[in-house]
Amino acid sequence: MKHGYLQLKRNAFLFLAASALLGEVSAQSDSLRSARTEGTQSINGTVTYDGTGAGTVGNYGTFLGYNAGQVNTASDNSFFGAYSGALNTTGYYNVFIGRSAGKNNTTGNQQVFLGVSAGYSSTTGTWNTFIGSAAGFSNTSGVGNTHIGNVSGYNNSTGQNNTFVGNGSGFNNISGSSNVFLGNRAGKDELGSNKLYISNSETSNPLIYGDFSSSRLVLNGKVGISTSTFPATIGGVDINAYQLFVKGGILSDEVRVRTGWADYVFDENYSLKSLSYLEDYILRNGHLPNVPSAKEVEKQGLSLGEIAKVQQEKIEELTLYLIKQNKQLEEQGRQITELTKTVNVLVIKK
Repeated sequence: MKHGYLQLKRNAFLFLAASALLGEVSAQSDSLRSARTEGTQSINGTVTYDGTGAGTVGNYGTFLGYNAGQVNTASDNSFFGAYSGALNTTGYYNVFIGRSAGKNNTTGNQQVFLGVSAGYSSTTGTWNTFIGSAAGFSNTSGVGNTHIGNVSGYNNSTGQNNTFVGNGSGFNNISGSSNVFLGNRAGKDELGSNKLYISNSETSNPLIYGDFSSSRLVLNGKVGISTSTFPATIGGVDINAYQLFVKGGILSDEVRVRTGWADYVFDENYSLKSLSYLEDYILRNGHLPNVPSAKEVEKQGLSLGEIAKVQQEKIEELTLYLIKQNKQLEEQGRQITELTKTVNVLVIKK
């Protein structure tokens, strides 16, 4: 103000008219006679205003706006905006900023509501932080929630320890607890608890989904570790369906691959190549049939599942060769035994 100064006691309901910009300030109780105003204003003199009507104002409180802190009796509250903290009685350490922010709070304490109608329905909740228009609007007794973004956590009434960040995030979650939703409308229709959604739109398949209760994490998209390159082909082989790309090595105690297996080798209709055919094939190609060459592996890489199946095929073929060879050896042994008997008979006859 251009002239004089304004000095107020610890608690005061102030209603400042636009004329205050011109150096004129008035203080009065509202039309519902709900505010008790007691302060000292000095503008070329000293004037004391004491409103009529509503009850006791606690210590260290700051209330600014129509019906702000109307029936408050507690200490250490700051309510800014029409109807902000209007019904608060014994709740303490609260900061409500915005029209109707925390309007219905009665005994809830240690909360921060910032935005028009933020925390509007909250009555006994504690340790909540709601930032954004109508953020946490329906919360009544929820504890430890953080909702940031317009209408974030709008319908959550009794949930606890939720973190919703983003406009409309967690909008329809009514009683879920311990959720983390990050992004515009993330987890909008999720009704459960202990869920993780990271998304920039309303979807049931967010880019990142998790379940804290079962320690599950789902990544709905390609993942790069130490790389941001996701090639579509390798050596002419289409790998568009691949989801994990790693630059460097992978150390694991075990890797399980689901794939087809090579038991078809033992089918009676399987055509087992002759050893002479294999010898000729190896001389011409430098590797076994169905097995990729060294150049192919170097250029295209290899599929663990497919190469394991091929190797099993060769093991089973080798087993068949050994069985066949063993039968031949047994037959040869039988023939040798018969020949030996014949020779012995001939020798005796001589």
